[in-house]
Amino acid sequence: MEFLHWLYWLTIFLFFAGSFYLLHIPLPHDISDRSKLAVAEFLLRLSNEYLGDLFENVFGAEIRNKVTRFIMGIGFLIPMKPPKGIIRTRTRIQKVSCITYDIDKKKSDGLIVFIHGGGWCVGESRYYDGIIYQLVEKIGCCAVSIDYRLAPEHPFPAGLDDCSAVVNELYNNGCPQLQFNNKKILIAGDSAGGNLAAVVCQRFQKDQKNVLMGQVLIYPVIHVFNFQSESYQDYWKKYAGTALLNPKHMARWILLYLGLDASKENIKKVMNSQHVTPEFAEEKQNSRWLYRIKEKKPEKKVDYELAEKFIKIGANPDVSPLFGNTEGLPPALVLTAGYDVLKDEGIQYAEKLKSSGVRTTWRHFPRAFHGLFNMPNSTHRTEMMQEVVDFANELF
Repeated sequence: MEFLHWLYWLTIFLFFAGSFYLLHIPLPHDISDRSKLAVAEFLLRLSNEYLGDLFENVFGAEIRNKVTRFIMGIGFLIPMKPPKGIIRTRTRIQKVSCITYDIDKKKSDGLIVFIHGGGWCVGESRYYDGIIYQLVEKIGCCAVSIDYRLAPEHPFPAGLDDCSAVVNELYNNGCPQLQFNNKKILIAGDSAGGNLAAVVCQRFQKDQKNVLMGQVLIYPVIHVFNFQSESYQDYWKKYAGTALLNPKHMARWILLYLGLDASKENIKKVMNSQHVTPEFAEEKQNSRWLYRIKEKKPEKKVDYELAEKFIKIGANPDVSPLFGNTEGLPPALVLTAGYDVLKDEGIQYAEKLKSSGVRTTWRHFPRAFHGLFNMPNSTHRTEMMQEVVDFANELF
């Protein structure tokens, strides 16, 4: 019996060891937090990638998105308690669900408004509690985190309208739970949240409203057209197949956000930049704000029907702030990561802000990956956090 018991556990060990060996995808040797990321990436790939692909093949992209939400939520079943001296409150501002964070010992009367990432389709404010707690403690100010409506249930511009409404209300009427100077509102966001933060800034500037004191864009989505840029190609060359943010995720989320059919065929077409007409590409390339799209293979022809729908919505600066007017915007901090398909467009936007006369600070982290800002106990995350803290302290 002891031998059979030993053999049983040996079989289980060999099964899991063999599975790990067969499914293991090596990460770049210099990527940040490599050993810790390898475990997290493997588990995420087993759950979200392989299981998600199965659900998508059977039920479609919208059900797959719900699976992703469920898997993300598992890691946050046990809420993080606020540190001593910080009061966390769930509230509604202009009918939009938000979380407010107040601190007993204030160092500043400024306010941070944070917009979470997740491809406009997944994620919740509570997933960022740890980040907001640190920012509030280090800067010594209060904060608001916005739970905007998500696609595909609420496609563009629903989530964006929520964010604009919250910021406008905070500026005009304040918030009962918080005491702050409405002239010192700093907006921040990561990934799709960075996109929304950038667009909110442009919206207020377009309406000639001097509402925001500054903007922090953490590896932001800046436009939705060029999947052939160098940073997208780096994914295929350096860490293809991993669960890190990849072209397929981006194509799916963009289609869902824009309210377009996120079929497998359309996802592939967007990944191949078949949603971009030569005329549109030439126009944007001539204006310096779209990297050159590489020549497509003969079989990768433009889908003009999809491109017409896509350009009609996606070329709107409210979706692609790279194409908007950046003159007169508030000071900006743009953070980019080396292992990130969005690296190039983040750099582009920083360049455009500077060329428009906006006081812009760009910080690049070559070893960082997309999502690092959410990785606890990371040296590079600490460095990124410090950049945000220093920028906020300088403004406040």
